[in-house]
Amino acid sequence: MTTPKMDWDLETKNHKLESMITVYEEHIKTLEKENKSLNAQVLFLKEQLQYKTFGKPCYNEEVKDK
Repeated sequence: MTTPKMDWDLETKNHKLESMITVYEEHIKTLEKENKSLNAQVLFLKEQLQYKTFGKPCYNEEVKDK
């Protein structure tokens, strides 16, 4: 059987580890939000690069199949 002091030490260590998990989970959420924002910026910049390279797309062009 363990002594009460050892149980207390284990409880303290367990609490510290649970706190660390909470901190890491919050940090992961923050990084996921930042990742979504950065992905949106990359898509926008790729679109801008395409416009610079090939010009604006023409949507009013007639399709000639004949």
